[in-house]
Amino acid sequence: MIKKASLLFIASLLFFSCQEKAPQKIESTVLLETTKSWNGNPLPELKGQTKVTISKVIIPAGASLPWHSHPVITTGVLTKGELTITDKDGNQKTIKAGDVLVEISNERHYGKNTGKSTAEILVFYVGEKDKAVTQIAL
Repeated sequence: MIKKASLLFIASLLFFSCQEKAPQKIESTVLLETTKSWNGNPLPELKGQTKVTISKVIIPAGASLPWHSHPVITTGVLTKGELTITDKDGNQKTIKAGDVLVEISNERHYGKNTGKSTAEILVFYVGEKDKAVTQIAL
């Protein structure tokens, strides 16, 4: 009797472990699709060999980036904290963790961590080979 119960138990384990598991659903969500930066300016057109650069920028609470510009298409995802971006005309946009952004191209601007904790942003640059992705504005 014990042998029969054991065999039934083992057979049921084998049967259920061999069953096909339902595939997990794969999801894809477009977070942003645009031809303009956050302040409404059109994105630049590419001409030469395309180059993609991805950077992680960490900005301590209260710290500011210097005035700078991007001669390439620049997008980002803020993964932690809060960041306020200001353009040359004083327009501002505040983003929080999880927000996506298309940065201004070819115009000076800066960002400041206006939150109480470290901000972290993943930045994606799409430009041309041999062209800098950021230029510090003087």
